Amino acid sequence: MQIFYRKGYIVYREKGEYDFTYVAPHAGAALEIPTSRDDNSETVASLCWMKTGGNFILSTMPRKRAFGVDFNRGIPKKSEAIELFDGFLGDKRPVRLHNFRNRYAWTAYSEDDYKKRMKIYQSFWNEVKTGHTIALIHAAFNRLKLIPSIIDISTFDGKGVDVKLLEGIVSEINEEYGKFFREIEKSYKAVVLLEEERVINNILRVTDTFGLDEMNPDFLENVKADLDAIRRYTDSDVMKDLEDNFTPGNFLRAAKKALVNMEPPRVTTEHYFKSLLSVAPKKQILSRNGRKRIVMNFECSRFINFWYPHQAAEMITKILERVKDSS
Repeated sequence: MQIFYRKGYIVYREKGEYDFTYVAPHAGAALEIPTSRDDNSETVASLCWMKTGGNFILSTMPRKRAFGVDFNRGIPKKSEAIELFDGFLGDKRPVRLHNFRNRYAWTAYSEDDYKKRMKIYQSFWNEVKTGHTIALIHAAFNRLKLIPSIIDISTFDGKGVDVKLLEGIVSEINEEYGKFFREIEKSYKAVVLLEEERVINNILRVTDTFGLDEMNPDFLENVKADLDAIRRYTDSDVMKDLEDNFTPGNFLRAAKKALVNMEPPRVTTEHYFKSLLSVAPKKQILSRNGRKRIVMNFECSRFINFWYPHQAAEMITKILERVKDSS
Protein backbone atom coordinates (compact mmCIF):
# COMPACT_ATOMS: atom_id res chain seq x y z
CA MET A 1 0.00 0.00 0.00
CA GLN A 2 1.10 3.56 -0.75
CA ILE A 3 -0.06 6.71 1.05
CA PHE A 4 0.43 10.24 -0.26
CA TYR A 5 -0.35 13.22 1.97
CA ARG A 6 -1.30 16.10 -0.28
CA LYS A 7 -2.34 19.60 0.69
CA GLY A 8 -6.12 19.35 1.18
CA TYR A 9 -6.48 15.60 0.64
CA ILE A 10 -4.90 12.16 1.06
CA VAL A 11 -4.39 9.46 -1.58
CA TYR A 12 -4.31 5.76 -0.68
CA ARG A 13 -3.22 3.25 -3.33
CA GLU A 14 -3.38 -0.52 -3.34
CA LYS A 15 -3.14 -2.92 -6.27
CA GLY A 16 -6.35 -4.80 -6.99
CA GLU A 17 -8.19 -6.77 -9.63
CA TYR A 18 -10.05 -3.69 -10.84
CA ASP A 19 -8.90 -0.15 -11.62
CA PHE A 20 -11.30 1.54 -9.22
CA THR A 21 -10.99 5.04 -7.75
CA TYR A 22 -13.11 5.95 -4.73
CA VAL A 23 -13.51 9.64 -3.95
CA ALA A 24 -14.88 11.21 -0.76
CA PRO A 25 -15.00 14.90 -1.78
CA HIS A 26 -16.84 16.14 1.33
CA ALA A 27 -15.08 14.18 4.06
CA GLY A 28 -13.06 17.05 5.52
CA ALA A 29 -13.37 18.64 8.93
CA ALA A 30 -16.72 20.09 10.01
CA LEU A 31 -16.44 23.73 11.06
CA GLU A 32 -19.27 25.84 12.49
CA ILE A 33 -22.09 23.39 11.65
CA PRO A 34 -22.15 19.56 11.57
CA THR A 35 -23.75 19.45 8.14
CA SER A 36 -20.54 20.69 6.54
CA ARG A 37 -19.23 17.11 6.63
CA ASP A 38 -20.46 14.07 4.70
CA ASP A 39 -21.08 11.83 7.69
CA ASN A 40 -19.25 8.51 7.27
CA SER A 41 -18.86 8.78 3.50
CA GLU A 42 -15.15 8.22 4.15
CA THR A 43 -15.98 5.08 6.17
CA VAL A 44 -17.91 3.51 3.30
CA ALA A 45 -15.38 4.64 0.67
CA SER A 46 -12.49 3.16 2.68
CA LEU A 47 -14.31 -0.16 3.08
CA CYS A 48 -14.95 -0.26 -0.69
CA TRP A 49 -11.25 0.39 -1.32
CA MET A 50 -10.20 -2.31 1.14
CA LYS A 51 -12.36 -4.80 -0.78
CA THR A 52 -11.14 -4.06 -4.30
CA GLY A 53 -7.91 -2.11 -4.10
CA GLY A 54 -7.31 0.80 -6.44
CA ASN A 55 -7.22 4.43 -5.32
CA PHE A 56 -8.99 6.14 -2.44
CA ILE A 57 -8.92 9.94 -2.50
CA LEU A 58 -10.04 11.53 0.75
CA SER A 59 -10.72 15.23 1.24
CA THR A 60 -9.28 16.70 4.44
CA MET A 61 -10.80 20.17 4.01
CA PRO A 62 -14.06 21.61 5.33
CA ARG A 63 -16.58 22.31 2.58
CA LYS A 64 -17.76 25.60 4.11
CA ARG A 65 -16.97 28.19 1.44
CA ALA A 66 -15.17 30.57 3.80
CA PHE A 67 -13.16 27.90 5.62
CA GLY A 68 -12.15 25.47 2.87
CA VAL A 69 -13.14 24.04 -0.52
CA ASP A 70 -16.20 22.09 -1.68
CA PHE A 71 -14.51 19.85 -4.24
CA ASN A 72 -17.87 18.88 -5.78
CA ARG A 73 -18.59 22.40 -7.07
CA GLY A 74 -17.08 24.54 -9.82
CA ILE A 75 -14.39 27.20 -9.97
CA PRO A 76 -15.68 30.66 -8.93
CA LYS A 77 -14.71 33.96 -10.47
CA LYS A 78 -11.97 35.56 -8.43
CA SER A 79 -13.83 38.84 -7.90
CA GLU A 80 -17.04 37.16 -6.72
CA ALA A 81 -15.17 34.72 -4.46
CA ILE A 82 -13.42 37.59 -2.66
CA GLU A 83 -16.57 39.73 -2.54
CA LEU A 84 -18.65 37.00 -0.84
CA PHE A 85 -16.08 35.88 1.73
CA ASP A 86 -17.48 38.11 4.49
CA GLY A 87 -21.03 37.15 3.48
CA PHE A 88 -20.31 33.48 4.18
CA LEU A 89 -18.62 34.31 7.48
CA GLY A 90 -21.68 36.22 8.68
CA ASP A 91 -24.33 34.26 6.72
CA LYS A 92 -25.51 37.48 5.08
CA ARG A 93 -27.55 37.75 1.85
CA PRO A 94 -28.96 34.20 2.05
CA VAL A 95 -30.41 34.07 -1.49
CA ARG A 96 -27.13 35.01 -3.14
CA LEU A 97 -25.17 32.68 -0.85
CA HIS A 98 -27.57 29.85 -1.72
CA ASN A 99 -27.06 30.38 -5.45
CA PHE A 100 -23.29 30.64 -5.06
CA ARG A 101 -23.15 27.52 -2.86
CA ASN A 102 -25.00 25.50 -5.49
CA ARG A 103 -22.42 26.33 -8.15
CA TYR A 104 -19.04 27.26 -6.71
CA ALA A 105 -16.39 25.63 -4.55
CA TRP A 106 -14.89 28.38 -2.37
CA THR A 107 -14.60 32.02 -1.39
CA ALA A 108 -11.32 33.76 -0.56
CA TYR A 109 -10.16 36.56 1.72
CA SER A 110 -7.50 37.75 -0.77
CA GLU A 111 -6.14 37.16 -4.25
CA ASP A 112 -3.31 35.06 -2.83
CA ASP A 113 -5.79 32.95 -0.85
CA TYR A 114 -7.83 32.43 -4.03
CA LYS A 115 -4.75 31.14 -5.88
CA LYS A 116 -3.87 28.74 -3.06
CA ARG A 117 -7.35 27.23 -3.00
CA MET A 118 -7.38 26.99 -6.79
CA LYS A 119 -4.10 25.07 -6.70
CA ILE A 120 -5.47 22.58 -4.14
CA TYR A 121 -8.70 22.15 -6.12
CA GLN A 122 -6.91 21.50 -9.42
CA SER A 123 -4.45 19.10 -7.78
CA PHE A 124 -7.34 17.13 -6.28
CA TRP A 125 -9.13 16.69 -9.60
CA ASN A 126 -5.92 15.94 -11.49
CA GLU A 127 -5.48 13.04 -9.06
CA VAL A 128 -9.05 11.84 -9.64
CA LYS A 129 -8.58 12.02 -13.42
CA THR A 130 -5.99 9.25 -13.30
CA GLY A 131 -8.78 6.77 -12.50
CA HIS A 132 -10.79 4.80 -15.04
CA THR A 133 -13.79 3.64 -12.97
CA ILE A 134 -14.62 6.42 -10.52
CA ALA A 135 -17.10 6.20 -7.63
CA LEU A 136 -17.86 9.47 -5.85
CA ILE A 137 -19.17 8.57 -2.39
CA HIS A 138 -21.45 11.00 -0.53
CA ALA A 139 -23.80 11.05 2.44
CA ALA A 140 -27.44 12.11 2.13
CA PHE A 141 -29.62 13.32 4.97
CA ASN A 142 -32.24 10.82 6.11
CA ARG A 143 -35.01 13.04 4.76
CA LEU A 144 -38.49 12.26 3.46
CA LYS A 145 -37.47 13.59 0.05
CA LEU A 146 -35.18 10.58 -0.38
CA ILE A 147 -37.59 7.77 0.52
CA PRO A 148 -37.41 4.95 -0.34
CA SER A 149 -33.73 5.43 -1.34
CA ILE A 150 -31.10 4.01 0.96
CA ILE A 151 -28.48 4.54 -1.77
CA ASP A 152 -29.34 6.73 -4.76
CA ILE A 153 -26.98 6.46 -7.76
CA SER A 154 -26.67 9.17 -10.40
CA THR A 155 -25.13 8.81 -13.86
CA PHE A 156 -24.48 12.40 -15.04
CA ASP A 157 -27.28 12.15 -17.63
CA GLY A 158 -25.94 8.80 -18.80
CA LYS A 159 -22.49 10.23 -19.57
CA GLY A 160 -20.88 8.45 -16.63
CA VAL A 161 -22.50 5.05 -17.18
CA ASP A 162 -25.24 3.59 -19.37
CA VAL A 163 -28.50 4.17 -17.48
CA LYS A 164 -30.28 1.01 -18.68
CA LEU A 165 -27.28 -1.14 -17.78
CA LEU A 166 -27.14 0.40 -14.30
CA GLU A 167 -30.89 0.03 -13.73
CA GLY A 168 -30.70 -3.68 -14.51
CA ILE A 169 -27.81 -4.19 -12.07
CA VAL A 170 -29.56 -2.17 -9.34
CA SER A 171 -32.66 -4.34 -9.80
CA GLU A 172 -30.50 -7.43 -9.19
CA ILE A 173 -28.99 -5.87 -6.05
CA ASN A 174 -32.43 -5.02 -4.66
CA GLU A 175 -33.54 -8.59 -5.16
CA GLU A 176 -30.40 -9.99 -3.52
CA TYR A 177 -30.68 -7.67 -0.50
CA GLY A 178 -34.48 -7.71 -0.19
CA LYS A 179 -34.39 -9.59 3.13
CA PHE A 180 -31.81 -7.15 4.54
CA PHE A 181 -33.93 -4.15 3.50
CA ARG A 182 -37.03 -5.60 5.15
CA GLU A 183 -35.08 -6.26 8.36
CA ILE A 184 -33.87 -2.65 8.62
CA GLU A 185 -37.13 -1.02 7.46
CA LYS A 186 -38.37 -0.11 10.95
CA SER A 187 -35.07 1.45 12.02
CA TYR A 188 -34.67 3.30 8.72
CA LYS A 189 -38.10 4.89 9.01
CA ALA A 190 -37.53 5.82 12.66
CA VAL A 191 -34.31 7.62 11.73
CA VAL A 192 -36.05 9.48 8.90
CA LEU A 193 -38.74 10.71 11.29
CA LEU A 194 -36.14 11.77 13.86
CA GLU A 195 -34.29 13.73 11.17
CA GLU A 196 -37.49 15.56 10.26
CA GLU A 197 -37.89 16.55 13.91
CA ARG A 198 -34.32 17.88 13.89
CA VAL A 199 -35.03 19.83 10.70
CA ILE A 200 -38.10 21.48 12.25
CA ASN A 201 -36.14 22.46 15.36
CA ASN A 202 -33.34 23.91 13.25
CA ILE A 203 -35.77 25.95 11.14
CA LEU A 204 -37.42 27.32 14.30
CA ARG A 205 -34.00 28.13 15.75
CA VAL A 206 -33.07 30.22 12.72
CA THR A 207 -36.40 31.82 11.74
CA ASP A 208 -38.65 31.50 14.86
CA THR A 209 -41.43 30.30 12.55
CA PHE A 210 -42.27 27.31 10.38
CA GLY A 211 -44.04 29.26 7.66
CA LEU A 212 -42.99 28.56 4.09
CA ASP A 213 -42.87 32.27 3.31
CA GLU A 214 -40.34 32.94 6.07
CA MET A 215 -37.84 30.12 5.42
CA ASN A 216 -34.45 30.84 3.88
CA PRO A 217 -33.83 29.34 0.40
CA ASP A 218 -31.93 26.28 1.65
CA PHE A 219 -34.65 25.30 4.15
CA LEU A 220 -37.46 26.03 1.70
CA GLU A 221 -35.99 23.92 -1.12
CA ASN A 222 -35.64 20.87 1.11
CA VAL A 223 -39.01 21.22 2.86
CA LYS A 224 -40.78 21.47 -0.52
CA ALA A 225 -39.00 18.28 -1.61
CA ASP A 226 -40.13 16.58 1.61
CA LEU A 227 -43.69 17.71 0.91
CA ASP A 228 -43.55 16.07 -2.52
CA ALA A 229 -42.71 12.77 -0.79
CA ILE A 230 -45.50 13.25 1.74
CA ARG A 231 -48.01 13.78 -1.09
CA ARG A 232 -46.89 10.52 -2.72
CA TYR A 233 -47.37 8.42 0.39
CA THR A 234 -49.73 10.02 2.91
CA ASP A 235 -53.52 9.88 3.03
CA SER A 236 -55.48 12.69 1.39
CA ASP A 237 -57.23 13.80 4.60
CA VAL A 238 -53.92 14.07 6.46
CA MET A 239 -52.44 16.04 3.57
CA LYS A 240 -55.42 18.40 3.52
CA ASP A 241 -55.00 19.08 7.25
CA LEU A 242 -51.36 19.99 6.64
CA GLU A 243 -52.16 22.27 3.70
CA ASP A 244 -54.92 24.01 5.66
CA ASN A 245 -52.79 24.47 8.77
CA PHE A 246 -49.06 24.22 8.08
CA THR A 247 -47.66 23.61 11.57
CA PRO A 248 -44.79 21.46 12.87
CA GLY A 249 -47.31 19.10 14.50
CA ASN A 250 -49.29 18.55 11.31
CA PHE A 251 -46.10 18.19 9.31
CA LEU A 252 -44.83 15.41 11.58
CA ARG A 253 -48.23 13.72 11.58
CA ALA A 254 -48.20 13.65 7.78
CA ALA A 255 -44.59 12.45 7.81
CA LYS A 256 -45.46 9.53 10.12
CA LYS A 257 -48.35 8.50 7.88
CA ALA A 258 -46.18 8.69 4.77
CA LEU A 259 -43.57 6.45 6.38
CA VAL A 260 -46.21 3.89 7.40
CA ASN A 261 -47.38 3.69 3.79
CA MET A 262 -43.87 3.58 2.32
CA GLU A 263 -42.39 0.32 1.04
CA PRO A 264 -39.07 -0.98 2.46
CA PRO A 265 -35.95 1.03 1.53
CA ARG A 266 -33.94 0.07 -1.54
CA VAL A 267 -31.16 1.16 -3.87
CA THR A 268 -32.41 3.56 -6.56
CA THR A 269 -31.17 5.10 -9.78
CA GLU A 270 -31.60 8.88 -9.96
CA HIS A 271 -34.66 8.85 -7.73
CA TYR A 272 -33.80 12.21 -6.18
CA PHE A 273 -30.15 12.95 -6.98
CA LYS A 274 -29.45 13.64 -10.65
CA SER A 275 -25.89 15.06 -10.47
CA LEU A 276 -27.26 18.59 -10.88
CA LEU A 277 -24.93 20.04 -8.23
CA SER A 278 -21.91 17.92 -9.16
CA VAL A 279 -20.40 20.71 -11.21
CA ALA A 280 -16.77 19.67 -10.76
CA PRO A 281 -17.04 16.05 -11.98
CA LYS A 282 -18.88 17.22 -15.09
CA LYS A 283 -16.20 19.79 -15.90
CA GLN A 284 -13.14 17.93 -14.67
CA ILE A 285 -13.63 14.27 -15.61
CA LEU A 286 -16.54 14.10 -18.08
CA SER A 287 -16.24 17.23 -20.22
CA ARG A 288 -13.89 16.81 -23.20
CA ASN A 289 -13.07 13.33 -21.95
CA GLY A 290 -10.23 11.91 -24.04
CA ARG A 291 -10.93 8.36 -22.89
CA LYS A 292 -14.08 6.61 -21.81
CA ARG A 293 -14.47 6.57 -18.04
CA ILE A 294 -17.13 5.04 -15.84
CA VAL A 295 -18.24 7.71 -13.34
CA MET A 296 -21.04 7.44 -10.79
CA ASN A 297 -22.27 9.36 -7.76
CA PHE A 298 -23.34 7.18 -4.83
CA GLU A 299 -25.55 9.17 -2.45
CA CYS A 300 -25.71 6.89 0.59
CA SER A 301 -28.18 7.70 3.34
CA ARG A 302 -26.49 8.65 6.58
CA PHE A 303 -28.43 5.79 8.11
CA ILE A 304 -26.65 3.10 6.10
CA ASN A 305 -23.29 4.92 6.26
CA PHE A 306 -23.36 4.88 10.07
CA TRP A 307 -25.36 1.77 10.94
CA TYR A 308 -24.42 -0.60 8.11
CA PRO A 309 -21.25 0.67 6.36
CA HIS A 310 -20.03 -2.84 5.51
CA GLN A 311 -23.28 -3.68 3.73
CA ALA A 312 -23.16 -0.34 1.89
CA ALA A 313 -19.61 -1.02 0.72
CA GLU A 314 -20.56 -4.55 -0.32
CA MET A 315 -23.44 -3.29 -2.48
CA ILE A 316 -21.40 -0.49 -4.04
CA THR A 317 -18.49 -2.74 -4.99
CA LYS A 318 -20.84 -5.36 -6.46
CA ILE A 319 -22.49 -2.67 -8.58
CA LEU A 320 -19.12 -1.35 -9.77
CA GLU A 321 -17.79 -4.80 -10.61
CA ARG A 322 -20.91 -5.71 -12.60
CA VAL A 323 -20.89 -2.42 -14.48
CA LYS A 324 -17.19 -2.85 -15.24
CA ASP A 325 -17.62 -6.45 -16.42
CA SER A 326 -20.60 -5.50 -18.62
CA SER A 327 -19.06 -2.39 -20.21
